[in-house]
Amino acid sequence: MHSLYMAWQYLRFHKIKTIVLIAALTLILYLPLAVHILVRASEVQMLARSQATPLILGQKGSALDLVMNTLYFASKPPETMPMSEADRVDETGFADAIPIYNRYIARGFPIVGTTLDYMSFRQLEVASGRMIAVLGECVLGATVATQLGLNPGDTIISTPENPFDLAGVYPLKMQVVGVLKPRHTPDDRAVLVDVKTAWVIAGLGHGHENVATTSDPQNVLSQQAGDVVASAKLMQYTEITPANIDSFHFHGDTSAFPLTSVLAVPHDDKSATLLMGRYLPATNPLQMVVPVDVVAALLRNIF
Repeated sequence: MHSLYMAWQYLRFHKIKTIVLIAALTLILYLPLAVHILVRASEVQMLARSQATPLILGQKGSALDLVMNTLYFASKPPETMPMSEADRVDETGFADAIPIYNRYIARGFPIVGTTLDYMSFRQLEVASGRMIAVLGECVLGATVATQLGLNPGDTIISTPENPFDLAGVYPLKMQVVGVLKPRHTPDDRAVLVDVKTAWVIAGLGHGHENVATTSDPQNVLSQQAGDVVASAKLMQYTEITPANIDSFHFHGDTSAFPLTSVLAVPHDDKSATLLMGRYLPATNPLQMVVPVDVVAALLRNIF
């Protein structure tokens, strides 16, 4: 009893030291538990995205870079492959192909070129406005719209890859037609456009002024017998509007235009196995990866 009394009086007299001691013991006891809970929550969140994505097709290389770029819009863009590879997946009858072209950014957020099938696959819904319908339109993830203060009717401009490249591709001014409902996924931080709009940003398509009706004589080198030769001064549009959308066109075969990846959504497990078997030969320049396997391996290495 005397020992307990002396200990109690000691603690009362050294109040600050006692509080520090209790806090230190609490951290020692509960910090591992808190870290475990946080790690588990992060693991579940990352796996949920990969588990919802059956297969990803891309060029052979780093499977991790391919998955991170496709699922989380992070990491550097992988090597591109032609649009015809997405058509080839569709033609197998084993899966539905959703093209992805994720290379450019707008005010710090990734511009993801895809199709309306992606919106349905990810169950994305608009909170205000509408979905993309024509070239040059975009919908914003909830986080993008909040942080940038943008709403339907506003515009957002793509960021040039190299602002000092005077001969490079002009930034594209895109019309914001919708804002998505929050999904608490990487889609909240994306600017979603049609894949053809992403190709316009890449400089694979553009529109011109009508040289027959242009008001600037310096745009025309010569004109005779109904033939008009345009000069290099002819302006390339950097904004797609109802007035100029008909003048936009692509140079070359669009089936050869680039994609960074393809989401393959098999109809069943058997179809998934048969589809993966087509990309197993070592001579095939493409790889079909299972995202959940790649992410699970990454989490094992990290945590």
